[in-house]
Amino acid sequence: MALTSAVVNAAAAAAAAGAGKKAAQVQLQAELNTDDEWNKFLMRDGLLVVDVYSEWCGPCIGMVGNLKKIKVEIGGDNLHLAVAKSDTIECLKRFRKRSEPTWMFIASGQLINVVFGADAPRLTRTIIQELQNEELVKKGELERPKRAPHELTPPEQEVATAQEKLQEERRQKEAAAVEAARLARREARAKRLESHFADVCPALMMPHAQKHLRKISDALEPYGVIVADKCPILLGKDEARVLAVEEPELAQPATAAALVERPSLALLLKKLPDKDGDVIELSRRALCGDGLETENGELPKKVPAVELKADGIPGIHVPADRHERAAVLDLLFPKMVATSIEPPTPAEPPHIAIMFGAWQRRAVLGAAASPNAAPRLLKYGFFADGNIKEPKLLCKTIEQYELRPDKEFCETIVLMVAVGPAEPLLADPKDIPPPGPPAELLSLGPLHVSDDAVVGGEECARFFPPGYSEPEPKPKPKAKKKKKTKRHETKEESTEEMVQTSAGTNDGDVIGEGDNDVDAEGDEEEEDKGEEDEAEQGVDKATSPPPLTPH
Repeated sequence: MALTSAVVNAAAAAAAAGAGKKAAQVQLQAELNTDDEWNKFLMRDGLLVVDVYSEWCGPCIGMVGNLKKIKVEIGGDNLHLAVAKSDTIECLKRFRKRSEPTWMFIASGQLINVVFGADAPRLTRTIIQELQNEELVKKGELERPKRAPHELTPPEQEVATAQEKLQEERRQKEAAAVEAARLARREARAKRLESHFADVCPALMMPHAQKHLRKISDALEPYGVIVADKCPILLGKDEARVLAVEEPELAQPATAAALVERPSLALLLKKLPDKDGDVIELSRRALCGDGLETENGELPKKVPAVELKADGIPGIHVPADRHERAAVLDLLFPKMVATSIEPPTPAEPPHIAIMFGAWQRRAVLGAAASPNAAPRLLKYGFFADGNIKEPKLLCKTIEQYELRPDKEFCETIVLMVAVGPAEPLLADPKDIPPPGPPAELLSLGPLHVSDDAVVGGEECARFFPPGYSEPEPKPKPKAKKKKKTKRHETKEESTEEMVQTSAGTNDGDVIGEGDNDVDAEGDEEEEDKGEEDEAEQGVDKATSPPPLTPH
């Protein structure tokens, strides 16, 4: 039967039976908010068309009229409509946090199709086609695919595979960038320490091996290395984790427990001035047997690293290279290092830029203050517009922004948000944030989110250049000018004045001269008062309106 004939017949039948009154009494679109409601709805016969939505986005209201019209005119009891909230239905969790309209087609409890987007003609054609297929299934002429509602359709699987591939490429790109930054920091630190400590090397004796310090000294002596300093040290969990990263053997549970439970002995090994060679290589050869392997490839049994090992716990640790030496020096001898060079610069975590309209500032900063997002907010600022290539800073705090007299809708607030730990190898697993930006911020509909941490680092470098977090210098108040005092008249001037007065000098002239002095002094006082008022105001021209110009 042609579609037009079906429409005409359905309309005629509805008119004859008073379908207008009946349609007003029947709920044409069910609302599904729980797993129980979802499961009950799936038990209905016929074709089920479900509009899946997220709470922050809402269902597709623009399609409601078309769907109801299709149900009344074509579908009848064979078509059931519903809106389902993916946030509270476990079967629909793959559709959460999505803003694109999603339509699921279900029959006999099986997912038969999924349509994305608010394309009314396409959705109508799909409903008509699936209704026809449902009739063929009832006649036994067609078999429905066996696919549970939580499973992906072939088109969804293709999209999911492509997205996963893209995400994996981004993860690899970000991991490579983090590792490159780590190596750059280690190289810079190693060079900095070499300028002052090129002939020394740290070492660590485990608690059970400290009584064999003499054996260490005797092993080093033939290689021109001495124990220049030693001190007991009790390492915490963080320090033990640093050593575990530098030397995997120290990451064993028994070794890590021994480090934090009892004091170890930090040694400072120094190469004698008349000895050639690298102090690290000499120390490793003497204590660990590097380059002294026997014919079968094993270490000599008399090497201290072998002799002092007990129950799988190494007796002594010596850095293997210059990078490790720098890290262990900073860990074991921080005071000695601090007397010569500055401490290492803390690593900056991988981050991205998230941009919102400045009119959202209250909601954005409120979401950023949530327990999940607060530790990840590194910096923020207000900018003149959404230009990412050449941003123009307006101010750095919301207090400064509120003082601006004129605010434009094009102004933006940009957040620098961490998407990972600064030192992944040193981070406690419980302190590692979940991947991606905080959901609290994404739910507010940002104008821009960096594609990944590599792009985000480049964008944040433009929004928040070096020195951005340094406090802005406050204008210093001008010093008050000292009031000029009259010079004391000399004895000769007084005598001369007395002579002039006795000779009949005009008293008015003397008074007039005094008046001039008073006027001049009054002018100076007014000038000083004006400068004092200007200094007390401390006007910040970057965040305050310009002063009124007199006409």
